[in-house]
Amino acid sequence: MRVPFLEKSRIVAAADQVLAAYAAGTGRQAQPPIPVEDIIERGLGLRLDFVTFAAYPAGADVLGATYVAKKLICINQALLGDRLEGRFCFTCAHEIGHWALHRQLVAPKASHPDDAPRILCRSSQAKTPIEWQADAFASCLLMPEAMVRRAFQRAFGCETLELVNAQSAYAGPLCFDPCAANWPFIADALRQTGGFHNVSKQAMIIRLQGLGLVRNATSRKMAWSNT
Repeated sequence: MRVPFLEKSRIVAAADQVLAAYAAGTGRQAQPPIPVEDIIERGLGLRLDFVTFAAYPAGADVLGATYVAKKLICINQALLGDRLEGRFCFTCAHEIGHWALHRQLVAPKASHPDDAPRILCRSSQAKTPIEWQADAFASCLLMPEAMVRRAFQRAFGCETLELVNAQSAYAGPLCFDPCAANWPFIADALRQTGGFHNVSKQAMIIRLQGLGLVRNATSRKMAWSNT
């Protein structure tokens, strides 16, 4: 699906609006870990279901789906495992992003007017504009900027964390060297300090870099395995 260009500020505003509407509707200010399932059901009035997409033709790489007319969000049941909590919550937030940003763009096909308007999210299409926008929204929803900045200040201070070494210059039981190889420890420090327990380390380090709080000044690329 082709989508119009969106400034990052509009995506941030959309995520803030969802959080504000949730607070107004429930009388509860969302705090980390952001309750994405409750936001879907009580905040937005949508239904949440879990589907074994792999059981359907061409459904093996579908992570989630948003059915606009049905006011229904479906998540791949395979993401319900304990070790996939971060990915599960991010997928929920991603689908909320489609609802907030793209539902007006979805319409039944003229040749099949009875088809339910839907947005399917496939892992193979993760780099398309519509998926990038939903990912950016999910990051803002799960890790609101003000909350991340407060947690970062408590953990590391006010200055940008410059990763000037690729490998650790030392190792010890009480602290770690903030180098590129140790990015999982940096991300986890923010998760623990800020209460972002339903966010993966990968999502957190990407968010920190996007906010300019962490800068990788080395040529080492960060690998996402086992995070």
